[in-house]
Amino acid sequence: MGLSLQEQLLKAGLVSKDKASKVRKEKHKKAHQQRKAKGPATSEQDKQAQQARAEQAAKDRELSRKLNEAVSQREIAAQVKQLVENNRHPRSNSEDDVAFYFENKGKAKKMYVSPQTHRMITSGKLAIVNYNGVFELVPASIAGKIRQRNPSLVIELPDEQKPGEDDEYAEHQVPDDLMW
Repeated sequence: MGLSLQEQLLKAGLVSKDKASKVRKEKHKKAHQQRKAKGPATSEQDKQAQQARAEQAAKDRELSRKLNEAVSQREIAAQVKQLVENNRHPRSNSEDDVAFYFENKGKAKKMYVSPQTHRMITSGKLAIVNYNGVFELVPASIAGKIRQRNPSLVIELPDEQKPGEDDEYAEHQVPDDLMW
């Protein structure tokens, strides 16, 4: 096996033993100082790594929260679907059906219902639910359950307005089944 450069120089007599040991000690000191200098840098790197882990954990928590929200909304949608489909009031398609007008999101809507169903709606026994763009009739108790899950699906019908003291048309009552 070949000799190191230092050993070769010693053998040739170009360098003394004292000079070689001095160089070796100096080299050892430099290596030691470099390791010491890397210590604080390592702790800085640890801080950066810890900060990156904390940011990743925050992102993971936010993603998990969003996924849980989406799952919760799907569960609510499934519950509403089940409530509407199991409790919808049947509508007849006969010639004596009357139009029932109501407001949905600022627009007047019309639904044809039997006279008996019309009375049930105006008395508050039935409520209108916007189920996937189709207006369905459900009992008021079921509408309350749907309202708890998603209030925007239940169409609020105006209550009977009591004539006020200063209402000049108080003696003229407008019937609920007014035909337009």
